[in-house]
Amino acid sequence: MLLPLGASLALGSLAQTCLGSSIPRTTPCSSLTVTPPEGATLINATATERYNVTYDGPTYNGVARSIDICDVEVFLTHGDAGDAVRFSIYLPLTGWNGRWQGTGGGGFAAGGFDFELVPAVSSGYSAGATDAGVPLDGNTDVWYNSTQLVDNFVYLSFHEMAVLGKDLSEKFYGKRPEYSYWFGCSTGGRQGMSEAQRYPEDYDGIFAGAPAINWDKLAMADYWPLTAQDEGGDPVSICKLGAIGNASIDACDLLDGAADGLISNPLKCHFDAKSVVGTEVQCDGSTTTITERDAIVWTKIRDGFKDENGDFLWYGLQPGANYQVQAIQPGFLVSIQWIRDFLLQNPSLDVSHVNQTELVGLFHQSVSDFGGLWGTDNPDLSAFSARGGKILTWHGWADDIISPLGTLDYWQRVVDLAGGQEKTDDFYRVFMAPGLGHCGNGPGPQIPTDNLAPLVEWVEKGKAPESIFFSGNGQSRNICKFPKELQYSGSGNVSDAGSWECV
Repeated sequence: MLLPLGASLALGSLAQTCLGSSIPRTTPCSSLTVTPPEGATLINATATERYNVTYDGPTYNGVARSIDICDVEVFLTHGDAGDAVRFSIYLPLTGWNGRWQGTGGGGFAAGGFDFELVPAVSSGYSAGATDAGVPLDGNTDVWYNSTQLVDNFVYLSFHEMAVLGKDLSEKFYGKRPEYSYWFGCSTGGRQGMSEAQRYPEDYDGIFAGAPAINWDKLAMADYWPLTAQDEGGDPVSICKLGAIGNASIDACDLLDGAADGLISNPLKCHFDAKSVVGTEVQCDGSTTTITERDAIVWTKIRDGFKDENGDFLWYGLQPGANYQVQAIQPGFLVSIQWIRDFLLQNPSLDVSHVNQTELVGLFHQSVSDFGGLWGTDNPDLSAFSARGGKILTWHGWADDIISPLGTLDYWQRVVDLAGGQEKTDDFYRVFMAPGLGHCGNGPGPQIPTDNLAPLVEWVEKGKAPESIFFSGNGQSRNICKFPKELQYSGSGNVSDAGSWECV
């Protein structure tokens, strides 16, 4: 079945920088032929010139201008699996900058299509997206038990997309892309890290925002706030959880030297929620009082998923994050789907109230049965590094879906295996953004308009970024390369990036 276009939570990229003059096409669009990647069989392919293609709506990867493209639509299958994987490869009719860009997805949707492709082509890239053969609405009921579709989604389809995209670019323009880049956030970030780990030859540069690596652990830990809510009483309202969170910001705001409403490094915030027990807050037009249980629930969510003995299993949300998505029924849908469909293999099951003992058991099942395939947390990036590959990651300290500590856990394991931070900095750099939510949003400065620009500079000119400029919500910051953090300089407007330094 051929699936329609859809949108998903994923981020794409852009960089208008040209390698020289734009490269003209040498083959008519309608004459293009598709060579299936190894192990795949072609179902159908069309190549059509389209003019004045636009995307109406917010984008996270630059301005979506009107573009003229050769739109190559490809459908592949694998053996007798019966899958039909869609690939959209957009080739600009004019102004190609000699680069290829792969774009990622979000949640259980493998790609964002025009949401990312139009801005990417607007910046001169040939670009691609794929649905991995699964629904773009994120529904997993129809594919959780298909080995081929799972493989497609976890790692295979976006590798095949890179093969197809670079080959079609060469056929259309008469030369292969000189550089290839990936950009994605969340699932798109995990996809990029999978490329570096599994197929290090696919991309020269990878920008992986808030990557959903450690999938087998984080998918379970994202359910933990619901369990913490159910243990020992009625659920705590989001109003009370938010009030405690605001108190944590007030308590730790000045740790970076300025009262800006943001915590520059939550790892230094040792706020005790019990300190606000007895405080009256306004919720839904009435006065209520924060109780000891309210404080306990907030602390359990912050401290992360633990077993019945108090042993750590995975990281929690940090002070400053919004607990709405995970801690209030019905909870985070991706975690619900993971437990219901993949672990218990019963799409009709109600898993809205899983207790701690049950959740611990499911966590260990998730790690043992799915970690090897889904985890995408192999710290050995030596093959990618050896060929000169570069990875940039940003992650918001206020991420309300993927704990930023999971990214730092992975970064530290890469550092340990690579032989230290200095060696790791040669190919992998992480930037932690105060007040940034999941792939954007949150009260802090927002992600760059041009996320690939610093990566292109690093890959093509050897200029490794020490900071990345974020701006929004009336504030700007030069986000520091971890482990450095922002500190107020002591003078200047606290809302301006120039008043802060990396220490």
